[in-house]
Amino acid sequence: MSKISLIIPLYNAEKYLREGLDSVCSQTFKDFECLCINDGSKDKTVEVVEEYAKRDKRFILISQENQGCSVARNTGLDNVRTPYVMFLDQDDLLHPQAMEVLYYLIETYKTDAAAFHFKSVSDDLKVGNLTTYDYKAVPVEVKENPFKHFFENKKGSQVVVWTRIYRKEAIRGIRFPPEVQPAEDVVFTLKVMHKIKHMAVIPLELLFYRDSQISVTNQGITEKYVDSHIKAARILHSYFIGSEDLQGKELEKMRYYISRIVFKGCISQVLRRVGDKNIRLPLLEASHSLVRLLFKERIFLPDTQGIRYFLASKLFLSKRYRLARLFV
Repeated sequence: MSKISLIIPLYNAEKYLREGLDSVCSQTFKDFECLCINDGSKDKTVEVVEEYAKRDKRFILISQENQGCSVARNTGLDNVRTPYVMFLDQDDLLHPQAMEVLYYLIETYKTDAAAFHFKSVSDDLKVGNLTTYDYKAVPVEVKENPFKHFFENKKGSQVVVWTRIYRKEAIRGIRFPPEVQPAEDVVFTLKVMHKIKHMAVIPLELLFYRDSQISVTNQGITEKYVDSHIKAARILHSYFIGSEDLQGKELEKMRYYISRIVFKGCISQVLRRVGDKNIRLPLLEASHSLVRLLFKERIFLPDTQGIRYFLASKLFLSKRYRLARLFV
């Protein structure tokens, strides 16, 4: 049996797929399987994966009807046959030592997860000669309470899922919420950080995050984007605030974090980035309606956000959008 399952959700991934799969083939750690989950692609994604699978049995193609990234990742999790799990997005690239380093960390320090850092790169990245790291000489931090460490910064840490390796048994039962893209990583990460006992972190950039034109952050703020953050806030509130697991400062930080998700995804981003006059008002009105519901249900708490964002939130809730924009 292999040691690591790498899950890659794919939807019309033809443009970058070969580069990504080549970065997987180039791994210095060889004992892995790569689960390529085709989420109803209409381009040549299937043909490309089949090409790799024919010459390398570690590549496994699983196809499903288009149901979104979360369901594709969950399909991957349902098919994992190894002790450890990793994720990769279709337009990103792994450093050749990525798997080797993560496997070394999780085995050496006996943790539930291990992580490295990532580097943002341009859309036209061409990977050339990369540094080979003497990673055993690099200081490693073992976080004994990952959930607590996540909130060392009041705003919370990064929620990317593709810089980590996870012990499969340690995250059993945790899934990506359907129809919550692009905020599904927030929900998954928070649940994982709360469940696992320890995580080893090494300060090496071993994943190249491509800032492509197809990425969510470059597609603008839409009603789908706003709705995903509303859904994420509801899920987190039900999971954490609705339970008795959090108390004191941890509970206070989670209330702040949930309200911050709503503020950033549904108020400040909408006010800042909607530049087309033809869609500005409909999007503002849709966002306002959703945020107001969370406010009435005490899920969104503007008074946790500091005076500036508190004022922006109150003005937004009063539909005084021009004034609210001055505070974001």
